[in-house]
Amino acid sequence: MARKEEVRAAAESVAGHPGPVLSAYLGVSADRPENQERAYLLRLREAMDDLGVPEAVQRRVRERLESETHPGGRTLAVFAAEDGLLEIYRLNLDLPEGFRWGEPHTAPLLLALDAYEPYGAAVVDAERFRYFVVSPLESGETARGYREVDLSPQTPGPRGKADHDPMSRRSEANVHRYYNQLGELIREVTFREGVRRLILAGPKERTAGLRKNLPEDVRERVVAEEHVDLGAPEGELLERLEAARMEAERRRQRGLLEKIRESGVRGLEPTLKALQEENRVHHLAVLWDLEGEVRWSDADGLAVTDITAEKSPFSGEPTRTKPLLDALLELAASRGARVDLVRGEENARLLREELGGVAGMPRF
Repeated sequence: MARKEEVRAAAESVAGHPGPVLSAYLGVSADRPENQERAYLLRLREAMDDLGVPEAVQRRVRERLESETHPGGRTLAVFAAEDGLLEIYRLNLDLPEGFRWGEPHTAPLLLALDAYEPYGAAVVDAERFRYFVVSPLESGETARGYREVDLSPQTPGPRGKADHDPMSRRSEANVHRYYNQLGELIREVTFREGVRRLILAGPKERTAGLRKNLPEDVRERVVAEEHVDLGAPEGELLERLEAARMEAERRRQRGLLEKIRESGVRGLEPTLKALQEENRVHHLAVLWDLEGEVRWSDADGLAVTDITAEKSPFSGEPTRTKPLLDALLELAASRGARVDLVRGEENARLLREELGGVAGMPRF
């Protein structure tokens, strides 16, 4: 948790850095075909050339990234400037790829940190128990940002005859005691690590029994049960946990969109008004690949949807063009609104076809 706050403080410092600054959000996930043979390095080089980034800045960025065969994480957030600034954050999150040379663009990074709800994965079978925390920051300790919590001094003791004599009263008492002990341990770790959404994994009979015996304030955080074998290779185990987490995220986003459809605001104009003028949107849903531009007033910190408006209708000060997605992220950051970037086929179709591509859940 401290690491996250350190990154937030550093990113806020970058946001105040005098420009021009290179701000690059680079997708580096090895499981994406477009990143075969580290093709992301070529995309970064071409983007820096197109933006006119000075050669000295380009060289420092390239030297840092080209030396890393496995960069870690799913997205790199890179900030560099002529005065020696070079900050790289490795995120276990997918963010839209984008590049800018000018004022620092830290809104996507800060929003990603704010919006990310820590996941935990409690993995259990008859003899073992492991607990993983999924961090938005790539720790390097395990794949995909999964950090294993050290439980060795606290792990519950012998399980008795739970697997060999399931009908005996002694066995039932041992299993019940085991589940109670384990439930309390899971509760302690879950709250200590700030986990808001919990996956239970292991043989189905184990996860089902454990779930029934969890304390209520932990049971309500369980979002998935996944059948896994603790004897499987580490990579396979983490892949199964990640698949369960991604499916839980898909369901969470679907639930958000359903709520917005029932009682939220939809479409660019109504949502933008509710967000920036009325400050009553607390959760924003935006298409991952949202395109388009707006006029932006630096004096007001506000967007103007009339692309021909060279002066702000709010203050009369000059405006400039700005990518629509950038404007929405900046507005959300300044107003404390959470943002969900929606990309799954089913959810994206709902957002695009029924909610206008941009929608929000009001505070009241």
